Amino acid sequence: MNTEKLKSYRFATEAQWNTCLFVEADRDLRRTDGAVRPFPPYERIATRFESQGAHAPAMTHARDVIWRDDNGALHRLSTCSDTPETHPAPLAIAHAKRIVATSDGPWVIGDPPDSVELYDDETLSRLLVVDLPDTRVIDIATDGQSVLVLVERDGVLQSIPIDCAGHVGEPVVFDCVSGAEAFVFLRRSRRFVLLTSDCQLRLYWFNAEGGRPVLSRVVGAVRPCFEGHVLGTDSTDRVFLGGADGKEFKAAPYVVIFDADANQLADLPIDRRDGPITGITATRENLLVTGPRGLLRFAVAESIPEGAEQVSFTLVTPMLFSPDREDKRRWLRVQAIADLPEGTTLEISYGSTDSNEIRDQLNAIATDSTLSATQRVQRLSSEPQFWRAPTVFSGTAASPSSKTYSAKLFDVKDRYLWVRVAMTATTGARLPSLSELAVLYPGRTLMEDLPSIYQKEEARPNSFLRDLVGVLETTTQGLDSQIGTMGRQIHPATAPEPWLNFIARWLGVPWDDALSLDQKRAIVSRAAYLAKARGTRAGIEILLETLIPGTPRRFRVIDRTADAGFAILGGAACSGSTLPAMLGGRTPWSRELDSDAVLGHMRLPCPGQLNDGVWHLTGKIRVDVAATAAERKQWQPWLLALITEMVPLTARVELRWLTSHAMASNRLDGTMTLQSAPAPHLGTDAITSLARLPERGARLSPSGPATGIRLR
Repeated sequence: MNTEKLKSYRFATEAQWNTCLFVEADRDLRRTDGAVRPFPPYERIATRFESQGAHAPAMTHARDVIWRDDNGALHRLSTCSDTPETHPAPLAIAHAKRIVATSDGPWVIGDPPDSVELYDDETLSRLLVVDLPDTRVIDIATDGQSVLVLVERDGVLQSIPIDCAGHVGEPVVFDCVSGAEAFVFLRRSRRFVLLTSDCQLRLYWFNAEGGRPVLSRVVGAVRPCFEGHVLGTDSTDRVFLGGADGKEFKAAPYVVIFDADANQLADLPIDRRDGPITGITATRENLLVTGPRGLLRFAVAESIPEGAEQVSFTLVTPMLFSPDREDKRRWLRVQAIADLPEGTTLEISYGSTDSNEIRDQLNAIATDSTLSATQRVQRLSSEPQFWRAPTVFSGTAASPSSKTYSAKLFDVKDRYLWVRVAMTATTGARLPSLSELAVLYPGRTLMEDLPSIYQKEEARPNSFLRDLVGVLETTTQGLDSQIGTMGRQIHPATAPEPWLNFIARWLGVPWDDALSLDQKRAIVSRAAYLAKARGTRAGIEILLETLIPGTPRRFRVIDRTADAGFAILGGAACSGSTLPAMLGGRTPWSRELDSDAVLGHMRLPCPGQLNDGVWHLTGKIRVDVAATAAERKQWQPWLLALITEMVPLTARVELRWLTSHAMASNRLDGTMTLQSAPAPHLGTDAITSLARLPERGARLSPSGPATGIRLR
């Protein structure tokens, strides 16, 4: 073990991963918790939602699945129901070849087909019609913000973007292709994919700027005499082509899946009775396929299903450089933090050179934008003499969910290094994932702690002693990392929640375990100010600002004794008091015998109690907090107790809960906001004369629009 931090090239964040070249890798880090993995397969058995034929599946902005049937009806399957609703559809939707759902609503090709139309998601009322004169509209897609329209104008294929207001943008021209049938857009790789039928069915991949195609695939070659005319996408990385094998191969229907580099990822068989396929779309969780019997929903598989192909991915790092050292050390090891279940493998290999000429040649290949990432990796890997034999790790049933795997590099004396990592999963295995990759080069190593006679072993290739020390360095690095990061356990910005609870009680700040994590971090970070101002109005305000941040303030502290004072009657030696002020006096139970004594009201004062007429008004602090009903329910168990910890023992605290409108004024002081009338929430946040029923659209039903009123 050593206290010096090792130097390394680290790949863990999205920006760091983007410097690498990937082949067949799922890089949706939000879905994979920051890890890179192979594309997940789909289950072989689908859930069917029957309808009289099905076409044009789409996922709305509200996560509802919609499709239309042969009778012109629209089916809607919401996320909270397993039974689709059926509604009459407008003419354009009832005959739509494709429905593209955006945040503004669904788009379809109009009737006649020289326009596109936008509809309201709830009422299906038409919101917008955009005419495209002198064009033939072929298909529509989306880039996540606007709708993209594939048109043919004067024999030239173009993609025209249209925003939610109907504004037409600059077209993207596709050269050297004709006879287009459909297209999609991949948002992550910024590429178009076109399906054409000129001479033969072929898929073309174009960059977002258009021009000449960068990749192509002959459809008939992806499967035996395959013929596919239905194109879909998950909008980010994958393309789905629906079709069937040739008649001599039983005409079995399939969905063939490609990635952004035209790699064929998988073939998903479809029940023959659900063919021919009429529409395809996909989300993060499901693949949606329509056919003559309705909608099929294929879920993402947790493990590789029986009969599916093995899945894998490959990555190659950019060129890595190790600086010169007096001891001639260059590299230490490659470390990969991975989840490697049983039935999966991890291969780590590397290539190195000391030649500037070879370095420039390899860098030219790695940065050649005219080639796809797959083509660049293939060219980099085409020199078997350059790459060393891989170090292979196999997953076992006892493998933890996340483990560090290391491959030695300390025999490498070259300055320039490339690392290649491949992960594979076979049938029945869970998907492996790679959450971090680090390539270490020497700082201070354990070899320096050995006697000099043993340090000479480091210069010998394949030295057993150096291998043994490398194992020790790898196994003890976890301790080094833990020692080096102990300070993070007590820093407010990085400490885990159990440590925050310990530190707060150690510092003596107002605390409750029910506080949110952000509130806990804020209190610990301002512990010095809270301790310094304890027992003062400023201390209470600092605490409330920490717990309830934001501008304008949602709280106010009122100390009547300090804010107003007591009224003093003027006399010969006094000119009186400033108003407003508090008036003191005798309490209702202070009576005099033989004058106004009342049975049950009069009592003697407590020992040491000074009945001066104002003692019951002093030391009383009122705190007003503006909060919603949900916030009040969450904060009420602990807020008063925390405020009480910040006031002197002789003071009493009264906590009042208000609505946000109680803090507002009619002045431009930051408290007045212009907003629409709030929606009513009976029993929680309803405000008399302000809350009203919303004017929302209703879904169409066979009996007409739903009004929210049922006649009995």
